[in-house]
Amino acid sequence: MNETITLRNSPKLDISLQKDMFEIVDQLTPKNNGSYDYGSLKSVQLKKAWLLSLLSYIPFFWTVPFEPGFRNRTHLNIKLAGKTLKIWLAGSDMDKAASIKQALNDRKV
Repeated sequence: MNETITLRNSPKLDISLQKDMFEIVDQLTPKNNGSYDYGSLKSVQLKKAWLLSLLSYIPFFWTVPFEPGFRNRTHLNIKLAGKTLKIWLAGSDMDKAASIKQALNDRKV
C-alpha cells in the first residue's frame, strides 16, 4: 500500500506513505528529508497563515502596495519522538496537504 503524494513540483515536495513508515522529499528544506516510522509519530498539524487569511477579507489590503510582501507561513508541523519537522507549504496543493495530515494522523500508533 505505497502512495506518493506530490504537494509541490518546484521545489519538489513529495510525501510517500508506506506500510510501516513515511518518507519525505523536501527540496526547500532538505533537513526534513528522510524516512520516519509511524511509531515515532506524535502529531501532525496543518498551521495556516491566519493573518493573511484574515486580511484577505478586508478590501483595503488588496490595494496596499506592500500586500505581496506577506510571507506564506502555512506549514505542516510533524511532531516525532525525537524532533519536530516544519514543512513549508508555499505553492503547495492545500487539499493534498490536508489529506496528508489526515492520513498521517490515522496511521500514528
